[in-house]
Amino acid sequence: MPLQRNEFIPQNMLTVYTSPSGMTDPRTGLPYQAGGLKPGDYFDLTEAEAQAQSSALHEGRYRFVQVDSTATAANILQGTIGCMKTLGGGVNFITDFSNNIGSTTGLPRGVVFLAPLTAAQVAAGAYVFVQEAGDATLLAAAAVSVGQALIVTTAGKVTPGTTVNLYVGAAIQAAAGSGSLFRTILDLPIVQG
Repeated sequence: MPLQRNEFIPQNMLTVYTSPSGMTDPRTGLPYQAGGLKPGDYFDLTEAEAQAQSSALHEGRYRFVQVDSTATAANILQGTIGCMKTLGGGVNFITDFSNNIGSTTGLPRGVVFLAPLTAAQVAAGAYVFVQEAGDATLLAAAAVSVGQALIVTTAGKVTPGTTVNLYVGAAIQAAAGSGSLFRTILDLPIVQG
C-alpha cells in the first residue's frame, strides 16, 4: 500500500479514541463507522508538523491502531515499545511488549506508544496513534549514552544492549536513568497492513 497522506485527525495524536473512526455521536456516544480515519492509516510528519502536535513528538511515521483489551496498562506509557498481539489480529492490533507474540523471541512488529493509557481505556480496546519510524521519544530502563544501541525490556522500556532480535534503535540523546525520556532514531520492523 502506498503512503497515504491523512489530513484528518479528529482531536490530536496524543488522544485516546473510543471509536475506530476517531469520532463518536455526541448524543449517543456510539462510534461513527465512517470518516476520514480508520485503523491502519499511517502518515509521515516533518519535525515542524510533529512539534505542532506536541513537543514530545518528532519527525517520523505514525499509525492509528487498536490496543488489545488484555494488554498490561502499566506497560503502556509515553515512550514504551508495543508490538503486534497475534498474527490473526493483524498488524494494526497492538499490545504491550510483555504480551506480544514475540516477547521471548523478538519484535514481530514494533511501535512506540505516544501517551499512557488507563486500565479502563485498555480494557475498552481503545484506539491510539503510535510511532513506527523516525526520531522518537523513548522511556529508559537504565542510563543511556549518546550513540548506544538500544534493546527493549519486558516492560517495554529500553536499555543499552546488542541482542539483535530485541534491537530498537540508537540513542541520539542521553538518558539519566530509569524513567527518563530521551530521543532515539528508531530501527523497528515495519509491517504494512
